[in-house]
Amino acid sequence: MPGQVHGQGPSSTMQQHISIDQSHPLDSNYYDNSSRYPPSTQYPANNYTADPNDYSNSSNYVSNSPTNPSAGFHNATPHQLEQLHLQKQHQQRLQEQIQTEDSIRMQQHRVARPNAAAAMQDPRTYENKPANYYAYPPQQNLSSTSLDNIQDGSFKARVTKLVKFPCSNYGKALMIIIAVEALMVIIMQTVIVVKYFRALRGTPMDPEPGDDLLPPYLDPRNQSRSIPAYLIVFVFAQLFQLVLAWDAVRAQNTIEMIAIVSFNLCCFAYSIFEISQTRASLETTPSFLDPNWTAADLMNSLKPFLIVVVVVIGVTQCIVTWLAYQLFQEFGWKIYKKIGADPNMKKMYRSYQIYLVLIKVDLFFFVGFSIQFIYLTLTKRAADPEYWLTIIVLPLTILILYIAVFAVRTESRHWMTTFIVAMLCGVAYFLFKVVRMYMTTGDQVSKYLGVNKFMTLFAALCLVTILVTIANAAVCYRNFGKGLKPQIEKESRETINATDTSRGRVLEID
Repeated sequence: MPGQVHGQGPSSTMQQHISIDQSHPLDSNYYDNSSRYPPSTQYPANNYTADPNDYSNSSNYVSNSPTNPSAGFHNATPHQLEQLHLQKQHQQRLQEQIQTEDSIRMQQHRVARPNAAAAMQDPRTYENKPANYYAYPPQQNLSSTSLDNIQDGSFKARVTKLVKFPCSNYGKALMIIIAVEALMVIIMQTVIVVKYFRALRGTPMDPEPGDDLLPPYLDPRNQSRSIPAYLIVFVFAQLFQLVLAWDAVRAQNTIEMIAIVSFNLCCFAYSIFEISQTRASLETTPSFLDPNWTAADLMNSLKPFLIVVVVVIGVTQCIVTWLAYQLFQEFGWKIYKKIGADPNMKKMYRSYQIYLVLIKVDLFFFVGFSIQFIYLTLTKRAADPEYWLTIIVLPLTILILYIAVFAVRTESRHWMTTFIVAMLCGVAYFLFKVVRMYMTTGDQVSKYLGVNKFMTLFAALCLVTILVTIANAAVCYRNFGKGLKPQIEKESRETINATDTSRGRVLEID
């Protein structure tokens, strides 16, 4: 019978086609239009054969109809019809997936190139370009300069990777909104601190017996000295959030988008807390103010700027939440293309992303706490061992967090164990700090006077992030050797894709 190959059953044929179909959407020939729908993925309507072992009466087999695959069997069993139906469903899903991929790539990346006629006007953009250079979809291996290929390892190429990356309008809007928020908050906080310094008395207060003569903004008895500490925290927080947003858009990390929303919400709560804390600190130590100022007058002068900070962060929070939702949907497709549909692999990759985000959050809280502590102990650095201990711990913390990233990307059990032990030491370190804040004897009382609640909050957040990081590190440790490392290495080698509309130069997306 024409098109019939005996000895090959329906189940084996279907498995062959399914195995080919599943590897097709992300194969290396994606950009080859001739291979978008290879013959192996077409439904084998006219050469689908009956196995004599599976069919009691092979004479009942007739030529299949392309529109009705099951029409080729007069007396087909339900099992055979079910297999045919499943194969047809799989083929339809494959074609829908490819069409969806084309649509999403066009919408997200919006690859724009000048046409060949326009490019011919500028020899720099048209000279020595291969055929189909300006075609869509972008062709592979058509980049003509080292700037187009980040895998050359040059410094210029690495900088390009950090600056040029695929970014939708939502991603650009997110970075712009957070940059505007950071600028306005830093300006408001700077005005607050400048007004505070101008309101302080010009001469130091009489020191305690055995203490040095100190300016009012460093005197441990002045509880309002926490106001400059708020400036330090806000400036560092806004810069950190800006870098976090840039990294989330560049890496297309959905977990990092959730972290941005949560972090900005914490900044909003912190800005509200700052109003009450500033009022309390000014009312407690009015003697450090200039005689022309009262605590109430200074608070009334600072309050409008404090409220502006709350409003700016609150409005930004609403916009960032909406943009994060849009980007979350957009980045989900990118993760699917990287990892695939394997639920176990997706779960391991999600743990890996959470781990990296926690490392960045740990860095913020560690550095923020250390900077504040150094400011508070600045007046007694020679006699206070905690000052020098904090100086040593700060760079050591950055080194430990670098080891954490190196360990998870290389799946090194030795370095991951080292990192977990170091984090357990960090738990003991912050518990020691909290105990020292609430000591009722010695100079610890005056050192933390007026700022112990604020520092305790920061230390508590550090402890929480450390414990969560340790738990997530254990999960990543358990996932070592299960196939995630090749995906991570592929991601680190992945080339970027961008379009320089002025030169028509192409960078690869995948």
